[in-house]
Amino acid sequence: MLRLNCEISIYHVPEGSTSVEKIIIRNVHSVKIKGDGDTLADTCEIEMPKRTLWIRENNCPIHRGDKVEIYLGYNDIKEKRFVGWVKDVTAGIPTIIKCEDDVFVLRSTTIKKKLYTNTTINKIIEDILPAGIRVKFGGEMKIASWRTTATTVAGEIEELAESFPIKAFFALDDDGEPTLFVHTVMTDGRRNAGTFEEAKNIISHNLEYRRAEDVKIRIKGVSRQTNGKTIEYSEGDGQEITKNYYNLTMEELKAMVKKEIKAEKWSGLNGTFETFGRPMVRKGDTVDLKIEGTQKARYVVKGVTVSFGTGGYRQELETSRKIYYYE
Repeated sequence: MLRLNCEISIYHVPEGSTSVEKIIIRNVHSVKIKGDGDTLADTCEIEMPKRTLWIRENNCPIHRGDKVEIYLGYNDIKEKRFVGWVKDVTAGIPTIIKCEDDVFVLRSTTIKKKLYTNTTINKIIEDILPAGIRVKFGGEMKIASWRTTATTVAGEIEELAESFPIKAFFALDDDGEPTLFVHTVMTDGRRNAGTFEEAKNIISHNLEYRRAEDVKIRIKGVSRQTNGKTIEYSEGDGQEITKNYYNLTMEELKAMVKKEIKAEKWSGLNGTFETFGRPMVRKGDTVDLKIEGTQKARYVVKGVTVSFGTGGYRQELETSRKIYYYE
């Protein structure tokens, strides 16, 4: 029988001290970790058991800004699932510790206004990131000019992601270290987390099979020009999705919009499914998925919600697109 295993380390520096106190928590009511490839930050909530001594004494040793590391697993095998910082501790019973990944640091790091010319997005992000933040780039995009206008590093990265065709998010890398991933080109050479099959390791699902010919979508392409102006082109019939580009001609923009429409029209499973806590899956991974009545295929995981506690250890995975069919 599998036994749930949890270890949470919280590092606190008491006021007026330079020494670090390490608080270890092995007994929780629940842990919920949420990550989505469309958002910059992953979040976590830890709900403590009501019988926790410092809850009863109203003397919580955990404070905003404390560092957090969370390991979850079964029996004696634990895997690192979250690294971040305490964002808030709600008083009362139960006590809930709310955490955020390294975006917490980026939200509190201010930047100066600066004009960049003939540069790259990679260069801008490297310039504004505080020391100690790991970053991994996928591709590089040259831009003629950019003026930083946001107050914080997090705000500036979000503005870059809104203005250019890039994805930026934090996730644990293969070494388990929190890393800012910035992709101008999302490759398909991603980590494969394993195979998930109905009636084997899929607990429940709301996956629906969609046919490419039934997908109704409208792509609105917006290209920011070097002079600050924009040009737009839309095509398709259905739900509108906006895609941002940089310094494209109208003909190039039309070609990109047509390419995006083709990429969105795929046949396969769409939705979410729930599985056990192992094998561990991270956002951006691929999974091989087999549901009764459909062909086995490989999909990209867009979002992962981890639940741990009295209800067991579960992962809810959201697929974003199919990239490969098995013959």
